[in-house]
Amino acid sequence: MDRVKRVLIGRGAEAEIYLEEWMGLLTVLKRRIAKRYRRPELDKKIRKQRTVTEARIMIKARKIGVNVPRVLDIDLGEYSLRMEYIEGTNLRDITRKISDYEKYYEEAGIMVGKLHMSGIVHGDLALTNFIVSSRGLFLIDFGLSHEIGRIGDKRSINILARDVNVLLRNLEANFGDKSSIMFEAFLRGYRAVIGRELEHAILREIRRIRSMARYAPRV
Repeated sequence: MDRVKRVLIGRGAEAEIYLEEWMGLLTVLKRRIAKRYRRPELDKKIRKQRTVTEARIMIKARKIGVNVPRVLDIDLGEYSLRMEYIEGTNLRDITRKISDYEKYYEEAGIMVGKLHMSGIVHGDLALTNFIVSSRGLFLIDFGLSHEIGRIGDKRSINILARDVNVLLRNLEANFGDKSSIMFEAFLRGYRAVIGRELEHAILREIRRIRSMARYAPRV
């Protein structure tokens, strides 16, 4: 492995993302940046809490059988989280390259179903956060993730519907009319985990959300 010094590979509203070799491994370092509009003590508290939450949820996700990067280190003094680097191609790009992409969407549905049944909301189910690697499909970037506890009541169904709707909107934005094929494949995997009754409740809520937003056709 060629030595990789810390290289900035991404910068978002909440964090900077670096690629770096660490203890012989190629890793991703996510460091939450300070927000000047917040009081310093509050800002530190928020960054620390979100770093801990992200690490905890990723560890829990692995325990329930969802492929996510391993958490290698956490530094609360630097508000940083170090994870293994997953080499591969994101789901958006792989869909444009191959014809048998449905299997990946079905697997994505299984992954999201496992998260939801465990009370975990990913928060950003963009196609670029699903990575097809030599080790299988991985889900990354849990920066907006949180836990909701009880599943099945009106509040939880709304939250889960919004999570799935992010994926649906992403599909439509990238693939237009063809997106229905991919979403149906996703639902096959999702339904296999959460069951038809909960799936139907979530789809009804998605229809309600989208009718209020007035930006998309029916599901």
